[in-house]
Amino acid sequence: MTTLFECSPQRVVAAAVLGVALSGGANAQAPTIAPAKQRYVQGSWVNLRESAQSSARIVAQVPANTVLQQLTERDGWCAVLYAGDARLGPPLAEPLQAQVACNLLADQPLTLAQAGKDAARAFWVAPSANRMRAYGNALPRPAALQLPALAKSHTPEMPVQYPLRPEWEAAKKLMRGGVLLRPEQEIDRGRPVNPLDGVKLATRAVDHIPAVAPLAALPTLPAIAPSYFRSHASVALLHETEADGLAAVAGTRISVIPTKEPYGSFNRHSGPEIEFVTGFWDVGAADLAFAPALTLYAITHQGLVGARTLGRRYWDISNADHYCGGHYPGKGFDDPRNDETTAVRGYAKVSESADVLVRLVVPGKLPPDAVKVTTRRYATSWMIPAEPPERPKPQRKNTAVLLHEIDVDRDGVADILRVDTPSPGGMSFEPIFEWRWYLNINGQWFPAGYWVDQECT
Repeated sequence: MTTLFECSPQRVVAAAVLGVALSGGANAQAPTIAPAKQRYVQGSWVNLRESAQSSARIVAQVPANTVLQQLTERDGWCAVLYAGDARLGPPLAEPLQAQVACNLLADQPLTLAQAGKDAARAFWVAPSANRMRAYGNALPRPAALQLPALAKSHTPEMPVQYPLRPEWEAAKKLMRGGVLLRPEQEIDRGRPVNPLDGVKLATRAVDHIPAVAPLAALPTLPAIAPSYFRSHASVALLHETEADGLAAVAGTRISVIPTKEPYGSFNRHSGPEIEFVTGFWDVGAADLAFAPALTLYAITHQGLVGARTLGRRYWDISNADHYCGGHYPGKGFDDPRNDETTAVRGYAKVSESADVLVRLVVPGKLPPDAVKVTTRRYATSWMIPAEPPERPKPQRKNTAVLLHEIDVDRDGVADILRVDTPSPGGMSFEPIFEWRWYLNINGQWFPAGYWVDQECT
């Protein structure tokens, strides 16, 4: 009789799954082989070996959460069957029998929370564009390719060649083909909030002049109740999330298509030393693609609803620091241009210069009918100091806090709220605005991103 390890893979599977008895005689007690036990790989890129030795030949390498069928365990090594992993390619023609260190297996798949700060494991637990970027940034760089060495060996814009890594090549192949994402892994708005808690006017006293006059009337929130968006997966604003979150809510596949190798660069206030390398690992530039194309909706101050589809877009992975001007301090998906999108018939024509209150995606289709927008104005002001000869005396600057209530289904309950809060510019004292968005999710307000403006020198 052959031993378990001498059986062909097909016979092992049959015996393990069915518990086939091995006959020892007509009246003898027939021993059985225990059913195979399903286990999950815990490491980010684990070696499956030909025999139970750390020096044995590697017959396959698999990522976290790969499913293996464990047959036996002995001296810290587990005999397993590997049938392939959809993230790496089609199933194997026949299962592969191998050995793996048992401490790299678990009875349950890893979660994102368990992956923690391990970027490689997090990517393989839930592949996405952003986690791919974090994965590439976490790969250990050879000393010669770290910034201090590159500053001496490379001129700006000179390509940086990183070594090939099998696990990284597998990650690139997976993301080029595209993945579907889960909204609960990409959208996290935290706890419900009071949107008016963020309404704060910056105070700036100049020569003992009161900087900010009291609001003529205190802002008040609209009545809230469950309305159009019943869960966090019902909507994503371009102002609160990046491409992963939009693709997850829309239910479209997202792909990363590398287009250029990385190179060293420097920002406008320094140089010529290299201060950063573009992209992550050997992906210096890339496009994001969506299949089917994302449908991005825009709602104007007048309540018009526009819609445009976006199939592919340049991904800004330059690694340059933000310099100056309006921007999303946290996550955000920059407003798409009309020349990179296609208008959807049946919706209002919204130009790039239109006064858009909010841009969003939804799992299905947003009705093209005009929504109801109510804007409430709460006057405020501050003093601009004298600056002879242009301004011989101090002047009061009048402005206002604006609350925009957006009722998507016209049921009398606001579904989206945007709060525009002014503050004095650092040099001109003219108003610069901070915009904050909030979503009514099943009758509670949740933060949904913000935009700040800056005066630039």
